[in-house]
Formats: sequence, C-alpha cells, structure tokens
Amino acid sequence: PCSYCSTQNAKSLVRADDRVIAWLRGTHNGGAFPIRYFLAGPRVVNDTYGLFFYDPNGDYVGAYEKNYGFSLFGWRKGVMIVQSEDGTLWSALSGRAISGPQAGQQLKRIPSLVTDWNYWLMLHPESTTYDLFDGQKYPDSPLPRKLNSYALSAVEQSAKSLDPLQPVLGVALDGQSVAFPLDVDQPRASIHFEIAGRRIAMFWYAATKSSVAFERELDGRQLTFYADKISPPTAPFKDKETGTRWSIAGRGIDGPLRGKELKWVNSIQCRWYAWSAEYPDTQIYDKEP
Repeated sequence: PCSYCSTQNAKSLVRADDRVIAWLRGTHNGGAFPIRYFLAGPRVVNDTYGLFFYDPNGDYVGAYEKNYGFSLFGWRKGVMIVQSEDGTLWSALSGRAISGPQAGQQLKRIPSLVTDWNYWLMLHPESTTYDLFDGQKYPDSPLPRKLNSYALSAVEQSAKSLDPLQPVLGVALDGQSVAFPLDVDQPRASIHFEIAGRRIAMFWYAATKSSVAFERELDGRQLTFYADKISPPTAPFKDKETGTRWSIAGRGIDGPLRGKELKWVNSIQCRWYAWSAEYPDTQIYDKEP
C-alpha cells in the first residue's frame, strides 16, 4: 500500500541518511522508498511503480518499468542476475536478458537515482512511498558492507583502467556506453559530453553521493549547465542561457524555466568493476583532451 513521503517521515521510522531509490517522473512528482526496508533483504521489488534490483556489491539499484515474477538468481562476472517466471536470466545492471526464452530482450529503465531520504524529502515531500504502518510489517536489513565471493573474484579480474571499486556513472545509448569516474571530494559538478549524437549533461552532488544524466536540449534550445557554488542544496545547478536553477532530479526550481523538466538519459551509478564487466567496450570519460 502506498502513502506519501511526508506522512511516513512523521512516523520517524526512516533515518535521515537512509539510502533510497527515487523515481523522478510520474504522478506526485515520482517517489522513493528506503532500500533498508524493501530491497536489502529480498534484493528485488516487483511493483506497479516499477521493477527494482539491488546489488550491494556493485553498489547500484536498477530501476525498470513495472513487471512481475522476478527474483534473485545469482551472479555472473560479479554482476547480479535475476530470473523471471519463464526461466529467463537477466542482468540486474543492464536489464538485458542473457539466456532463456527471452534472450536478447531488454527491460526498459525508468528515470531514477539513488539519494538520501532527507534530501529527497526536501525536494518532494508530497511524492509517493510505501506505507511502513507501525514499523513491524517490513523487517529492515542493514545494507551489506562486504563484497561476496563472486564480487571479489570479479574485482580481481576487472579491467585495470580504473580502481575496481571506483564509483562511476554509466551511460548507455544506442549501443554506445561511457563511464564517468566520480570525484567524491568534489561537492557538485556538471559535465557535458556527446554520445550517440546526443548532447548530454551529467550532474554530481556529493552531499548525497548522487549522480544522474539528462539531455541538454529543452524545447529546441541547448542549455549549458554548471555547478553553482552559491545555489541552495535544492538546486545545485544552473544554466547559462536563462539563469534557471535546477535540482538533481532535472527540474527547474526558479528562474524562467521553473517547472520545466529535463529529459532523463539511461544512466546508473555503480562501481567500475560491475560496469566494465557488463560493458567491456565502454569508453571512460577523460576531462583532458
């Protein structure tokens, strides 16, 4: 059963720093739910809001359009594998079917990012979440801190271009992929790049360890984004063309484009070893020419 983030927050069951998977579009300004309560144990949520896979080793949550009958199956090259009711095996990271009746099919991602509960609550207190009732219905599970044996083996064999545990934002479009090493010491950042003929902006916000990618074009105009040091936490980014401030969820907060939404790009934050295993031909973004 669903509720609102503000309503559930009043119960004081969710910690301010709880990691949540947030979906960015849809009614009620999207929604979010704490990983500790709903994903850390079963690793999979099948729901009308979406299909969610949590892999603590690769440090990501894959969010896809609603589907049912999925469950944890195992690991392949250190990447979590899930199984659908017909026996098809899927990569939790890329959403690709790797074997079985639906081999070669692709799950469709929904706009999403991982952030902290209190930050999402500040952005969208009226957004949707699950009803925690009295706190006893859904037992919470601490987020795993150690890599399992499958991940450790993958780390040893991963591409040495980066530290295997380096956090990256992976972007995949039209058969091309690129990984952005995230500088965790940089408070906020915006990077422009082009992939598959599309101009993209990557946002990074260190306070919540969150990154995401959007198309730069909005209503036929190319926007140039930058991380504005003096902008408030609700809108860390600004565009040079209009001076509008933007949230990490890709929404104009104040300025001429207030209320406008950037188009989300297929992106996921994870560890390098997992991304490189799933996308062995990926490019790595280098800010140097």
